[in-house]
Amino acid sequence: MTERKRRKKNKVRGERTHGQGDTKNNRGGGCRGGRGRAGANKGKFASIGRLDPKKVRLKPRAKGKSISLENLNQKLDDLVMKGKVTKNKDIYIITSDSGFEKILSQGTINKKLHVQIKASKKAIEKIIKANGIVDGAKEDDDLFQEDEDFDEE
Repeated sequence: MTERKRRKKNKVRGERTHGQGDTKNNRGGGCRGGRGRAGANKGKFASIGRLDPKKVRLKPRAKGKSISLENLNQKLDDLVMKGKVTKNKDIYIITSDSGFEKILSQGTINKKLHVQIKASKKAIEKIIKANGIVDGAKEDDDLFQEDEDFDEE
């Protein structure tokens, strides 16, 4: 019959040192050369000493705030009062001073905007449909081309 595997703790019962050598070898951190990384640069373990590769975590860049068209439509008048957005006749001019980095397309807009910050493609479409202006939108984009039927011969 096979013998069941015994735990090491039970195997060393009755032995004075429990397999640790001399009686003073199993006391504290001194028997292992200190605790943790102590002495690591003096050849304790090559893997945690000077030979250990540097682990560098890249910090994520701070992202600016973005705002949806719906929220922008609601907050425009408050932003004008705070001086973050300027109003010229009936056109609202949105610059980087507004505290926003990008305009997202969720919602609708019913005011004329002159946008001088980044905007998503759909947001640009909606702003142009509301007779607004977007700096940075290229004129060769599909937004500016009219639908015309071309005859292929």
